Amino acid sequence: MASSPHQTHIPLPPDPGENTITHEANLSPVPIYIVTHAGQLPSEFLEPSPERQLVIGFDCEGVDLCRNGTLCIMQLAFSDAIYLVDAIQGGEMLMKACKPALESSYITKVIHDCKRDSEALYFQFGIKLHNVVDTQIAYSLIEEQEGRTRVLADYISFVGLLADPRYC
Repeated sequence: MASSPHQTHIPLPPDPGENTITHEANLSPVPIYIVTHAGQLPSEFLEPSPERQLVIGFDCEGVDLCRNGTLCIMQLAFSDAIYLVDAIQGGEMLMKACKPALESSYITKVIHDCKRDSEALYFQFGIKLHNVVDTQIAYSLIEEQEGRTRVLADYISFVGLLADPRYC
């Protein structure tokens, strides 16, 4: 069976105990790591500092993601790799290790619609997100500044935002 240029495969992991998924596309492959232990995350993330400020993509997935739901996976996109933090398997210890980074002003977290993610992190793990750029809020502010009337329930999906030629 011929492989598609967008097919995902799982190569041998770089370290024992570290799972890797590589996405083949027209771009350079970006490794994807499944994280169950804090030691699998980059040190510049675990130990935020003003000398090594970062900008990362950020999102959470879960079951009924909110204060009473269950946060399952936290996605962290760096310029050279993507880390899927398994909050179920890694548990409280792993999430506690991520807390300084998620609360750091030295790491900018870019996310679309962080309300439920933020709620889940706070009520389930005591994490208060800081230095967040929410693309949904940015979209609403730009629309408002350009004179478009905004409805209280104004919402644009991330896919809708990417499909808008003014922004992507």
